[in-house]
Parts: sequence; structure tokens; C-alpha cells
Amino acid sequence: MDDELKNLLRKNLESSQESLRILKKMNRDRIYGKIFYLLKWAIIIGGTLGTYYYLEPIIKDLMNTLSAINSGIGEAQKIGLSSDLTQKLQNLLGQ
Repeated sequence: MDDELKNLLRKNLESSQESLRILKKMNRDRIYGKIFYLLKWAIIIGGTLGTYYYLEPIIKDLMNTLSAINSGIGEAQKIGLSSDLTQKLQNLLGQ
């Protein structure tokens, strides 16, 4: 009976050690998963802000150019340029 008890205790200890190893691995995977989740969102948000920072001046210049073209078309209508031509230009600009 004493040998049987020792055998059961040894199996229980081995099982507990295996469970502990699995739990440690699961915890490590959880931590790495959280780190990569946060890193993914940092890259997405940082990339979005970086793209906006880079493209904002280009978009502003484009909007200023389109505004200047639009005011030029308005001036052309005032001085009597063909209304057909000004209508085509406005349609081209999407107005």
C-alpha cells in the first residue's frame, strides 16, 4: 500500500507540473497577444495620422487651385465669355 500511495503521489506531481507548464504557456501567449494587439492599433492609428500629416498640404493646395479655377470661371462669365464654354468648365469641375 505504501508503494501504491507513492506511485499515486508521483503521478499527481507529474500531472501538476504538466498543468503548470501549460498554464504558463497560455499566460505567455495571452501577454504576447495583448502586446501585438496594442502594437497593431498603434501602427494603424500612427499610419493614419502620418498619412494625414503628409497629405494635408497637398489637399489644401489642390482645394486652393480648384477654388481659383472656379473664381476664374465666374470672372469669365462676368466679362462675357461664352456661357457654353463656362458651363462645360463647371461641369468638368463637378459643380
